[in-house]
Amino acid sequence: LSVGDAYFQHKCTSRIRAFREEGMTLLIVSHDKGAVQQLCSRAILLDKGQLLREGPPEAIFDYYNALIAEKENSTVQVTVLNSGKIQTVSGTGEAKVKEIAMYNAAGHAAEMFFVGEQVKLSITVEIFQKIDQLVLGYGIKDRFGQVMYGTNTWHTKQVIQNPVVGSQYTFDLIFPMNLGVGSYSIHTALTNSDTHLSCNYEWRDLAFVFQVMNHDKNYFVGNVWMEPAFEIKGW
Repeated sequence: LSVGDAYFQHKCTSRIRAFREEGMTLLIVSHDKGAVQQLCSRAILLDKGQLLREGPPEAIFDYYNALIAEKENSTVQVTVLNSGKIQTVSGTGEAKVKEIAMYNAAGHAAEMFFVGEQVKLSITVEIFQKIDQLVLGYGIKDRFGQVMYGTNTWHTKQVIQNPVVGSQYTFDLIFPMNLGVGSYSIHTALTNSDTHLSCNYEWRDLAFVFQVMNHDKNYFVGNVWMEPAFEIKGW
Protein backbone atom coordinates (compact mmCIF):
# COMPACT_ATOMS: atom_id res chain seq x y z
CA LEU A 1 0.00 0.00 0.00
CA SER A 2 3.01 2.30 0.34
CA VAL A 3 4.23 1.91 -3.24
CA GLY A 4 2.84 2.91 -6.61
CA ASP A 5 0.74 5.92 -7.53
CA ALA A 6 -2.62 6.92 -6.03
CA TYR A 7 -4.56 4.81 -8.56
CA PHE A 8 -2.56 1.70 -7.71
CA GLN A 9 -3.08 2.20 -3.96
CA HIS A 10 -6.80 2.71 -4.51
CA LYS A 11 -6.96 -0.46 -6.60
CA CYS A 12 -5.15 -2.45 -3.87
CA THR A 13 -7.50 -1.15 -1.18
CA SER A 14 -10.54 -2.07 -3.25
CA ARG A 15 -9.16 -5.57 -3.79
CA ILE A 16 -8.56 -6.05 -0.06
CA ARG A 17 -12.14 -5.02 0.67
CA ALA A 18 -13.34 -7.53 -1.94
CA PHE A 19 -11.36 -10.28 -0.20
CA ARG A 20 -13.03 -9.37 3.09
CA GLU A 21 -16.49 -9.50 1.54
CA GLU A 22 -15.69 -13.00 0.30
CA GLY A 23 -14.98 -14.09 3.88
CA MET A 24 -11.20 -14.29 3.54
CA THR A 25 -8.97 -13.61 6.55
CA LEU A 26 -6.16 -11.12 5.91
CA LEU A 27 -3.27 -10.09 8.15
CA ILE A 28 -1.99 -6.54 7.63
CA VAL A 29 1.20 -5.40 9.39
CA SER A 30 1.49 -1.63 9.24
CA HIS A 31 2.21 1.64 11.05
CA ASP A 32 -0.39 3.34 8.84
CA LYS A 33 -3.18 4.12 11.31
CA GLY A 34 -5.63 5.14 8.58
CA ALA A 35 -5.15 1.94 6.59
CA VAL A 36 -5.63 -0.28 9.63
CA GLN A 37 -8.77 1.57 10.69
CA GLN A 38 -10.29 1.43 7.21
CA LEU A 39 -9.43 -2.17 6.34
CA CYS A 40 -9.34 -4.12 9.60
CA SER A 41 -12.08 -5.33 11.91
CA ARG A 42 -9.60 -6.40 14.62
CA ALA A 43 -6.18 -5.10 15.64
CA ILE A 44 -3.38 -6.28 17.93
CA LEU A 45 -0.70 -4.22 19.65
CA LEU A 46 2.74 -5.77 20.03
CA ASP A 47 5.46 -4.68 22.46
CA LYS A 48 8.89 -6.30 22.14
CA GLY A 49 7.29 -9.20 20.30
CA GLN A 50 4.66 -9.82 22.96
CA LEU A 51 0.90 -9.41 22.52
CA LEU A 52 -0.04 -6.36 24.57
CA ARG A 53 -3.68 -5.86 23.58
CA GLU A 54 -6.27 -7.05 21.07
CA GLY A 55 -9.61 -5.57 20.03
CA PRO A 56 -11.36 -3.13 17.67
CA PRO A 57 -8.85 -0.87 15.82
CA GLU A 58 -10.24 2.32 17.36
CA ALA A 59 -9.80 1.00 20.91
CA ILE A 60 -6.31 -0.35 20.20
CA PHE A 61 -5.10 2.96 18.74
CA ASP A 62 -6.61 4.84 21.70
CA TYR A 63 -4.69 2.57 24.07
CA TYR A 64 -1.46 2.93 22.06
CA ASN A 65 -1.87 6.70 22.03
CA ALA A 66 -2.19 6.65 25.83
CA LEU A 67 0.90 4.46 26.24
CA ILE A 68 3.21 6.68 24.21
CA ALA A 69 2.15 9.65 26.36
CA GLU A 70 2.63 7.74 29.61
CA LYS A 71 4.91 9.60 32.04
CA GLU A 72 5.87 9.19 35.68
CA ASN A 73 2.74 8.91 37.89
CA SER A 74 0.61 8.56 34.77
CA THR A 75 -2.26 6.07 34.67
CA VAL A 76 -4.09 4.35 31.83
CA GLN A 77 -7.67 3.27 32.47
CA VAL A 78 -9.71 1.22 30.02
CA THR A 79 -13.50 1.03 30.50
CA VAL A 80 -16.22 -0.73 28.50
CA LEU A 81 -19.12 1.71 28.11
CA ASN A 82 -22.81 0.78 28.01
CA SER A 83 -22.66 1.10 24.22
CA GLY A 84 -20.02 -1.64 24.12
CA LYS A 85 -17.32 0.77 22.98
CA ILE A 86 -14.00 0.81 24.84
CA GLN A 87 -12.97 4.12 26.42
CA THR A 88 -9.36 4.93 27.27
CA VAL A 89 -8.47 7.65 29.78
CA SER A 90 -4.87 8.44 30.67
CA GLY A 91 -2.84 11.14 32.37
CA THR A 92 -1.19 12.39 35.55
CA GLY A 93 -4.37 14.01 36.87
CA GLU A 94 -3.36 17.61 37.64
CA ALA A 95 -6.35 18.72 35.55
CA LYS A 96 -9.40 16.74 34.44
CA VAL A 97 -12.49 17.21 32.29
CA LYS A 98 -15.42 17.34 34.72
CA GLU A 99 -18.28 17.93 32.31
CA ILE A 100 -18.86 17.94 28.57
CA ALA A 101 -22.03 18.69 26.62
CA MET A 102 -23.07 19.75 23.14
CA TYR A 103 -25.94 22.14 22.38
CA ASN A 104 -28.02 22.46 19.23
CA ALA A 105 -29.00 25.66 17.42
CA ALA A 106 -31.94 26.14 19.82
CA GLY A 107 -29.56 26.07 22.79
CA HIS A 108 -30.70 22.68 24.08
CA ALA A 109 -28.31 19.93 25.19
CA ALA A 110 -28.53 17.12 22.64
CA GLU A 111 -26.81 14.06 21.20
CA MET A 112 -28.33 14.33 17.71
CA PHE A 113 -27.67 17.20 15.32
CA PHE A 114 -28.50 18.17 11.75
CA VAL A 115 -26.01 18.65 8.93
CA GLY A 116 -24.94 22.31 8.78
CA GLU A 117 -26.51 23.19 12.14
CA GLN A 118 -24.70 25.70 14.36
CA VAL A 119 -23.68 23.90 17.57
CA LYS A 120 -21.79 24.63 20.78
CA LEU A 121 -19.45 22.17 22.46
CA SER A 122 -18.99 23.05 26.14
CA ILE A 123 -16.09 21.50 28.10
CA THR A 124 -15.56 22.20 31.83
CA VAL A 125 -12.10 21.51 33.28
CA GLU A 126 -11.17 21.37 36.99
CA ILE A 127 -7.66 22.03 38.33
CA PHE A 128 -6.51 19.64 41.06
CA GLN A 129 -2.82 20.51 41.41
CA LYS A 130 -0.56 23.45 40.65
CA ILE A 131 0.46 23.70 36.98
CA ASP A 132 2.04 26.52 35.01
CA GLN A 133 -0.08 26.34 31.88
CA LEU A 134 -3.32 24.75 30.74
CA VAL A 135 -4.02 23.87 27.13
CA LEU A 136 -7.26 22.23 26.01
CA GLY A 137 -7.29 20.17 22.85
CA TYR A 138 -10.15 18.34 21.20
CA GLY A 139 -10.85 16.23 18.16
CA ILE A 140 -13.87 14.82 16.36
CA LYS A 141 -13.62 11.19 15.24
CA ASP A 142 -15.85 9.18 12.94
CA ARG A 143 -17.12 5.73 13.90
CA PHE A 144 -13.86 4.16 12.67
CA GLY A 145 -11.77 6.39 14.94
CA GLN A 146 -10.39 8.60 12.16
CA VAL A 147 -10.02 12.24 13.16
CA MET A 148 -12.28 14.56 11.15
CA TYR A 149 -10.94 17.72 12.80
CA GLY A 150 -8.87 18.66 15.81
CA THR A 151 -7.04 21.63 17.34
CA ASN A 152 -6.10 23.08 20.73
CA THR A 153 -5.82 26.39 22.57
CA TRP A 154 -2.05 26.45 22.03
CA HIS A 155 -2.62 26.94 18.31
CA THR A 156 -5.43 29.46 18.92
CA LYS A 157 -3.11 31.37 21.33
CA GLN A 158 -5.49 31.01 24.31
CA VAL A 159 -3.23 29.29 26.85
CA ILE A 160 -4.33 29.73 30.48
CA GLN A 161 -1.35 30.80 32.57
CA ASN A 162 -1.08 29.62 36.20
CA PRO A 163 -4.63 28.26 36.57
CA VAL A 164 -5.90 28.37 40.15
CA VAL A 165 -6.02 25.05 42.04
CA GLY A 166 -9.63 24.09 42.81
CA SER A 167 -11.05 26.34 40.11
CA GLN A 168 -13.02 25.33 37.03
CA TYR A 169 -12.68 26.70 33.50
CA THR A 170 -15.34 26.28 30.84
CA PHE A 171 -14.37 26.25 27.17
CA ASP A 172 -17.19 26.92 24.67
CA LEU A 173 -16.49 25.95 21.08
CA ILE A 174 -19.01 27.18 18.50
CA PHE A 175 -18.92 25.73 14.99
CA PRO A 176 -21.17 24.56 12.13
CA MET A 177 -21.88 20.82 12.03
CA ASN A 178 -20.43 20.38 8.54
CA LEU A 179 -20.19 16.61 8.85
CA GLY A 180 -21.82 13.80 6.94
CA VAL A 181 -24.55 11.55 8.28
CA GLY A 182 -23.23 9.12 10.89
CA SER A 183 -21.94 8.57 14.40
CA TYR A 184 -19.06 10.63 15.81
CA SER A 185 -17.18 11.06 19.08
CA ILE A 186 -15.23 13.79 20.86
CA HIS A 187 -11.84 13.18 22.44
CA THR A 188 -10.21 15.73 24.75
CA ALA A 189 -6.63 16.44 25.79
CA LEU A 190 -5.34 18.55 28.68
CA THR A 191 -1.67 19.47 28.50
CA ASN A 192 0.73 22.41 28.79
CA SER A 193 1.84 22.83 25.17
CA ASP A 194 1.02 21.95 21.59
CA THR A 195 1.13 18.18 22.19
CA HIS A 196 0.12 15.77 24.97
CA LEU A 197 3.33 13.79 24.38
CA SER A 198 5.34 16.27 26.47
CA CYS A 199 2.90 16.60 29.37
CA ASN A 200 -0.34 14.63 29.61
CA TYR A 201 -2.62 15.86 32.41
CA GLU A 202 -5.50 13.95 30.87
CA TRP A 203 -6.37 12.35 27.54
CA ARG A 204 -9.97 11.14 27.27
CA ASP A 205 -11.31 9.18 24.31
CA LEU A 206 -15.06 8.87 23.68
CA ALA A 207 -15.65 11.83 25.99
CA PHE A 208 -18.90 12.52 24.13
CA VAL A 209 -20.72 10.59 21.39
CA PHE A 210 -23.22 12.16 19.01
CA GLN A 211 -25.16 11.50 15.81
CA VAL A 212 -25.53 13.61 12.68
CA MET A 213 -28.64 13.43 10.48
CA ASN A 214 -29.57 15.13 7.21
CA HIS A 215 -32.73 17.17 7.71
CA ASP A 216 -32.91 19.73 4.91
CA LYS A 217 -29.77 19.41 2.75
CA ASN A 218 -29.47 17.81 -0.67
CA TYR A 219 -28.46 14.15 -0.57
CA PHE A 220 -24.68 13.63 -0.42
CA VAL A 221 -22.15 10.99 0.60
CA GLY A 222 -18.97 11.31 2.65
CA ASN A 223 -17.90 12.62 6.04
CA VAL A 224 -17.90 16.30 5.15
CA TRP A 225 -20.72 18.60 4.03
CA MET A 226 -19.34 21.10 1.50
CA GLU A 227 -22.23 21.60 -0.90
CA PRO A 228 -21.25 23.39 -4.13
CA ALA A 229 -23.21 25.83 -6.26
CA PHE A 230 -23.45 24.20 -9.71
CA GLU A 231 -22.97 26.45 -12.72
CA ILE A 232 -23.87 24.69 -15.96
CA LYS A 233 -23.00 26.36 -19.25
CA GLY A 234 -24.57 25.40 -22.57
CA TRP A 235 -27.57 23.69 -21.03
